[in-house]
Amino acid sequence: MRGALVALALMAPVTAGAFELQFPVACTLGQDCYVQHLPDRDPGPERRDFACGTLTYDGHDGTDIALPSLSAMEAGVEVLAGAGGVVRGARDGMPDIIVSDPAAPPLDGRDCGNGVAITHDDGWETQYCHMKQGSITVKAGDRVQAGDRLGQIGLSGNTEFPHLHLTLRRDGQWIDPW
Repeated sequence: MRGALVALALMAPVTAGAFELQFPVACTLGQDCYVQHLPDRDPGPERRDFACGTLTYDGHDGTDIALPSLSAMEAGVEVLAGAGGVVRGARDGMPDIIVSDPAAPPLDGRDCGNGVAITHDDGWETQYCHMKQGSITVKAGDRVQAGDRLGQIGLSGNTEFPHLHLTLRRDGQWIDPW
C-alpha cells in the first residue's frame, strides 16, 4: 500500500508553496522505474521519510528514481526539467560505473556525477544527478521549460545503481517535496 501511495504522489505535480514540480523522468512508476529512496527528514543519526518510514538513509537530501536494470539505462530513459528556469550549471564526461568498482575514477568532490542544476523563480533550485555520460543536452545559461529534455538516467558519480537523484532547494536549503 505504501509503495502505491508514493507512486501516486509522484505521478501528480508536487506543489510546494507557489512552486510546482513535475515528475522529472519519462517513465511509468511501478512499471519501468521506481522510487528507491526519499529525503531523510530525521535531523539526527536515525532515518525517516515523509511517511515516518525508512525508504531513505541518514542524511539523504533527495528523491532517487531508479531503473530496474543496466539494460534499461543503456536503452535510454529521459530526464526532464521538473520546472522552467535557467540552467545554472551542467557537468558531463564522468563514466557510468558503479562507485565501488576498482576501475571507478576518484570522485574528487563530484559525487553528483554528471548532472544539471536549474535556478527557478523565488529562490527555488532543482539539481539532477547521476546522469548518463554524453547525454546532457543543456549548458549553463540555457532557459528550459518544464518537461524539456536534460539528458538521460545514468550511473555516474557516487552511486551503486542507475537512477536519477533529484534535490529540491529553496534559498540554498534542501526541501522535501513530499
